Amino acid sequence: METLREHKNLRLKSYDYSCNGCYFITMVTEYRRELFGSIHHGKLCLNEAGCMVKECIDTLPARFHGLVIPNSVVMPNHVHILLVNEEGTSVSEIMRQFKAVTSRMYNKGIETSNSTFDIRLWQRSFYDVIIKNQRMYDFINDYITVNPERWIYDKMNQSHAKNTDEICNDLNKLR
Repeated sequence: METLREHKNLRLKSYDYSCNGCYFITMVTEYRRELFGSIHHGKLCLNEAGCMVKECIDTLPARFHGLVIPNSVVMPNHVHILLVNEEGTSVSEIMRQFKAVTSRMYNKGIETSNSTFDIRLWQRSFYDVIIKNQRMYDFINDYITVNPERWIYDKMNQSHAKNTDEICNDLNKLR
């Protein structure tokens, strides 16, 4: 009998993700496929799918009362969102709905272009960092802004440089 692999829970067990707070969210495409565009000479060039994902991010505050998105970026194979939750909506519910809407719209776009798409759009779950202070907020806000320029150093880039960004290490120093 084949056993299913157990998935690691990415959320903190003792933290209530419906609390008012600030979060750094990262979602990655299935198999890290570059589905949202490309980066040329540090400039982000979103394709139709990338523009659709960006538009869905921009409309999240209209869908969830008390949600603010101060900054975000759609990269070729992942998305970063700086999210401020002021009303107590579960971050997991916000991301679940975002992934459902973008997946549905992406699949609809694939159908109309007669292309085939045999995998999910997104990897399971999402990564989050609870932003605990202004230094973390400023660092993450800057990181999101310059992310396209630093694509060559991004571990999400299949052909990244040897000296990659270590954002997790840098964030741990700011906690």
